[in-house]
Amino acid sequence: MDEHLERQYLEVELYEKIMVRERRRKVLLITAALILFLFLCGIPVYNERFPKWESLSAARKIGVEIEELKTESLHLKKPLLLSLLETGQMRVEQVAHCGASASDVPVVEGLLHESSWTNSQSDIALMNDLEAKKTNLKFAVQQICFDPVSGLSFSKNKKVIVLVPVKDLAESRLDRASYVEIETASARISIN
Repeated sequence: MDEHLERQYLEVELYEKIMVRERRRKVLLITAALILFLFLCGIPVYNERFPKWESLSAARKIGVEIEELKTESLHLKKPLLLSLLETGQMRVEQVAHCGASASDVPVVEGLLHESSWTNSQSDIALMNDLEAKKTNLKFAVQQICFDPVSGLSFSKNKKVIVLVPVKDLAESRLDRASYVEIETASARISIN
C-alpha cells in the first residue's frame, strides 16, 4: 500500500508540474498575442501621424535657425536674410537693409552659411506663395530678414513658414502641416 501511495503522490506531483508548465505557456501565448495585437493596431496610427512628426522636426530646425539668425545679426550689427529653398536648404546672407519685400533686398556680402532643414529622404515640402494663396494662407513666406536695430519692423502682421507633407499638398490638406509663426518686431517664434 505504501508503494501505491508513493506512486500516486509522484503522479500528482508530476501532474502539478505539467499543469504549471501549461499555465505558463498559456500566459506567454496570451501575452505575445496581446503585444502583437497592440503593435498591429498601432501601425495605422503611426502611418497617420509620422508626416506630422516629420514636419514638426523640420519646423524645429527652422526655428533654431531663425534664433541663430537673430543672434548673429545682433553680433555682426548688420541685417541678415534667411532664405528657405524648396530643396531643403537654408541660406543666411548679409544684406544692405531689410525692405518691405525681402526678395527686393540687395545682398551685400553674399552667403554667410548654409544648412538644411530636412534630410534627403524627407517627404516634407515648403509651401510656396502660389500654394499659400490657393489655401488662403495670407502670411506665408519663404524669406525672413532681421535687422538688429529695427528687427522685423516692416512686418505689420505675423509671418508664417508652412511645412507640409508632399502627399498633402495635392489634396490641400493642412491638418498635418507645421507652422513656424514669427510675430512682432523682435521675431518671437512659435511652432504649431
